[in-house]
Amino acid sequence: MPERPAVTVLALVVLLAVAPASSAVSGGAAMGTQTETSTTEISSCTTITESGEYVLTGDVTNESPTRPRNGLGACIAVRADDVTLRGRNHTVAAGPGGAPGVVGVLVSPRTRARGVTLSGVRVGGRQSRSNVTVQNLTTTRWGAGVAVLGATGVTLRNVSAANNLGDGIFAENATDLRLRGGSVRGSNTGVFLRRSPDASVANLTVADNLAGVSVRRSDDATLRNLSVSRHSQYGVALVRSANATLENATLRDDGFAEIALARSSDARLVGVSVADSPGWEVYAVRDSAAVGERVRLGATTLSFEVRDAALDAATETPPLPLTDRQVVGDSLFVRPTAADARLSLSLGYADSAVERARTTEDTLSLWRFDAGSGWARAETTVDAERNRASADFENLSENGTVVALVGEGLAESENATDRS
Repeated sequence: MPERPAVTVLALVVLLAVAPASSAVSGGAAMGTQTETSTTEISSCTTITESGEYVLTGDVTNESPTRPRNGLGACIAVRADDVTLRGRNHTVAAGPGGAPGVVGVLVSPRTRARGVTLSGVRVGGRQSRSNVTVQNLTTTRWGAGVAVLGATGVTLRNVSAANNLGDGIFAENATDLRLRGGSVRGSNTGVFLRRSPDASVANLTVADNLAGVSVRRSDDATLRNLSVSRHSQYGVALVRSANATLENATLRDDGFAEIALARSSDARLVGVSVADSPGWEVYAVRDSAAVGERVRLGATTLSFEVRDAALDAATETPPLPLTDRQVVGDSLFVRPTAADARLSLSLGYADSAVERARTTEDTLSLWRFDAGSGWARAETTVDAERNRASADFENLSENGTVVALVGEGLAESENATDRS
């Protein structure tokens, strides 16, 4: 049977690694002059407390940032509504030693209050921030590159985070957050969303972090056009989040799982491509359910409804019984993560794969192999016009079930005809 990681205890979520360190650089440097068009220029770390448009005149660096005694520090803190911060493709950087507890760009309420805890530090406020846009800048070497706390309608456009100590982009209690473009690399978790309903993330590259994208307690999140790769833990995790959509995303070379769900329901995976990975390609656990449409696992395209089961392309297919039956295309490996695991599967196939297997379309059906039971045919519906075979699978083997599309070999079909 194919070897796969144990499906017992898994820490699906990496806590935000912004250590309780240092001190804020708010107001530590004055802003630049106001231009004739009422745009305020920024040349160093500062706090924005008035509505308006602000632009960086160059890279902003704080060689030795420190966290304040209370709260979270920031190089550029936005504590006003109706603010646009234009980075002009400049970088906001901490010194070479890093800065735990200090954020590169922070959007948060003006007054601290209960309600938000960031790595043991109470931050946030009673006044929810709204209508803030940050665009075209990169943050590096901070406790978190960008943090959005207690805000509504914040947009991060073409904002990148590289080599930060904690998370690249972190949001908590941020309703209707919009992330558009940019890249996140070399951080703890690339994008970490917590208690941020209706978040929308699109056209983002997330690579080479400890974990990719974590959506936690954030219902109705939408993730589109993402490139996620090379994370030692997981690519995308949905934790205690309902009605999430992952669409037109490419995931590859992520560790334990490419897509992981825990206590999450009604997730939709649409047009997702998952390359062969070292771990599970889809992993659903603890009352999690997902619907997949046009999901590509390795070389196989399938649609499915899954509950509390792990899916992967099979690394090998057990030998079929001594007949002339032939396997068409690649097989699927399924392992339950709970007693009531189930899978409804619609597996696509190509006419060329049927020909290569020396079989015919009218003999196709889905079969399952369970350790100790061997091969058995599943009740299958074949849609020849759409090139799809569909079946339901329950009572999955604890050691895993291999699902394969099987047809009678040409020789067997001819012999059956002769005998009749």
